[in-house]
Amino acid sequence: MADATPYFGIAPFVLGMSRDLVRAAAGKPDSIETSSDDEGGAVETWFYQGGEIELEFEAVPDSKLESITAWSADTTVNGVTIIGADLAELPRLAREADIHDLELSDDFAESGQCFQSEQHGLMFWAAKGKVVNLTIFPRFDDSGEEPQWPE
Repeated sequence: MADATPYFGIAPFVLGMSRDLVRAAAGKPDSIETSSDDEGGAVETWFYQGGEIELEFEAVPDSKLESITAWSADTTVNGVTIIGADLAELPRLAREADIHDLELSDDFAESGQCFQSEQHGLMFWAAKGKVVNLTIFPRFDDSGEEPQWPE
């Protein structure tokens, strides 16, 4: 079981790592995909643990690990299992995990719902009445433009 640490990562992955550090910590990824992001740039996604962990880098040299998504109920937040839980349990589980600002940010009806915690840099995705994954993002500076990588 791995615990997701807000604004930090999921061991052995830490936000802000270089590709070389990720390889040194976890070896070669199971697979790598490149796709376009909302701004027209390219995103490189590395998959580990049979796809249960996704790491995203901007598809440019020297970019840093900018988000980590976990798909397994084996990943907890502050010791609380949220992935795999019924959507109706999400508010209670978030409070147990000391996440008090979780709000619905997008509702795509049948496709799913996105819940975010700005205070913790976390996003949860729910589909068909279940929480299916969580994503950890870095803290950003006051402008909202520059990530503040963990030390």
